[in-house]
Amino acid sequence: MTMLRSLLTQSGVLPVVFLLGCASPGMDTSEGNRVVHDQHWSADLNGPRSERPYYIAPTAAYTAYEHAALSASPRTARLDASSAFGRTPAPRLSPGDRVRIALPPKAVFEGVFQHSDDAFSGIFEISFDGTLHLPYVPAIEAAGSTLAELEMRINQTLETNGYFRPGMARLHLSIQEWAPIQVSVSGAVFNPGLIGVNARTPDGSGDQLQLQGGSTALNRLLTAALRGAGGVTPNANVETIEIVRDGQVLTADLTGALDGSHLQDVALVHGDQIRVPGRALPDRRMVRPTAITPPGIRVFISNLTVPALNNASSAVERHATSLPYGSRLHTAVVSGNCAGGIVSTNSDRYAVLVTNDPVSKRPVTIERRVEQLIQAPNQTAYNPFLMPNDSIVCYDSRVTNLRDIGRAIGDILNPFGWFF
Repeated sequence: MTMLRSLLTQSGVLPVVFLLGCASPGMDTSEGNRVVHDQHWSADLNGPRSERPYYIAPTAAYTAYEHAALSASPRTARLDASSAFGRTPAPRLSPGDRVRIALPPKAVFEGVFQHSDDAFSGIFEISFDGTLHLPYVPAIEAAGSTLAELEMRINQTLETNGYFRPGMARLHLSIQEWAPIQVSVSGAVFNPGLIGVNARTPDGSGDQLQLQGGSTALNRLLTAALRGAGGVTPNANVETIEIVRDGQVLTADLTGALDGSHLQDVALVHGDQIRVPGRALPDRRMVRPTAITPPGIRVFISNLTVPALNNASSAVERHATSLPYGSRLHTAVVSGNCAGGIVSTNSDRYAVLVTNDPVSKRPVTIERRVEQLIQAPNQTAYNPFLMPNDSIVCYDSRVTNLRDIGRAIGDILNPFGWFF
């Protein structure tokens, strides 16, 4: 026996056996609620203790969402009496927008038109500098204006330059096609930065130019920009979203996207700055697909548990790692084939989730038994929500670990088995 122990120690197998036995998920007592850094895989985390990822043991609760709001009282939307219910104001004009100018029939111009020149009708695009260029007249400021304001400005310019008698210009202006714009989004969103919205497609632009006028800009709204930034995070305060435009700050309330009440979306213009403030606690109502949250998320799953030899044989493919937003850890465990099998040998499997705290953004490592997740699917403290780009690693049970240890010992005691 002494000779066998010496052989295992010299070969480095005995320390490995000891570590494997300690790494199995047997932390179901009060001792398991704290990290034993000299007997657990978390001891290998690098850096000072203050900089290490926050570790949560199998029986310790993850309280990030426990104190968040579960519901909200119904709200009564206040509407302007002059606006129709549910109507979103049209966007103000931006560089690249295309407008159509139409003249009345020629008979209408008898005695009105100073010159017989109808070159002002057609489709025109607002220049990069925000001006509209018509033939024979100076450039007209257009960016930031409404259609009605620009129409009045065009008529005044034509009268000033002698193409119409004073007060008689009647050119009609309509939107032909809304342009793509760029806005910046910061704050409590998953992917802050410069966002492009309302992209043009060749087919869509060709069809739009065949119309006599009129265009919708559903992708130039505030909700579309938030989706383009990856959606708002669970701690976002959607009641006071700020839009900075020309030095002025507009405030938008998008709570209706969560509770189904009236939602007054905001039309955007090129260069808007959107700021989403954050709360001290996340809101569980926001961890689901909505108009301002992600429709789905991508997570990373590694399942090398027996009998799998690689992730491909575990069927960890695109459909297994693309999950609806609002999915919990047990969904990824089942999707990655980390659960099921023979109860006596596989029920003791465990999974490790690597995520970020929804408020502090601090890395968090959560260890959970697979059976614990399946038995408590609705307990957020033990079955947390998944966030974009989370990582899940599945580990074998204690029985499987001991079986592999025995095989390793057998291979060392019988080296000739390596060749036969």
